[in-house]
Amino acid sequence: MKTKLLLLLLAASLAGNAAFVVTTLVARSQRGRLPMDRLGLDAEQRARILVLRRDFVAERERAHARMAVLRDALADEVRKATPDRERMTRTTAEMTAIQGRMRPKLVAHLLDMHGVLRPDQRTLFSSVLRQGGTPGCPGAGLYPGAPPSEAK
Repeated sequence: MKTKLLLLLLAASLAGNAAFVVTTLVARSQRGRLPMDRLGLDAEQRARILVLRRDFVAERERAHARMAVLRDALADEVRKATPDRERMTRTTAEMTAIQGRMRPKLVAHLLDMHGVLRPDQRTLFSSVLRQGGTPGCPGAGLYPGAPPSEAK
C-alpha cells in the first residue's frame, strides 16, 4: 500500500513537472513571436535590430506613460460636475503633441531598420508594416507588448 502511494505521488509529481516544462516552453515560444521574427534575420542583424528596438520601445513607452497620465486627467475632468473646457483642450493638445513628436521618431526608426535589412527582407518588412497595429502612439504595432530586454 505504501509503495503504491509513493508510486502514485511520484507519477503525479512527474506529470506536474512535465506540464510545467511544456507550458513554459509554449509561453516562451509565443512571447518571442514578434512581427520582426518573420524576417529571417542573421545574428548580426538581430543584434543591431535589438539595439534599435530597445531604444525605440523605451522612447515609445515614455510617450505611452505620459499619454496614460493625460487620459486620466481628461477622464477626471469629465467626471467633474463642471468640467474645465480650457484644461481639457490643453490636455488633448498635449496628447496630440506627443503623437506628433513620435511620428518623426518612428520614421527614423524605420529608416534605421531599413539600413540593416537585405532587399528581400525589406519586402517582408513592408508586409509587416501593412498589417497595422495598435492605435495611439506611432509604431505601437511594430513591437506589440513585448519588452526590449528579450535579447537571446
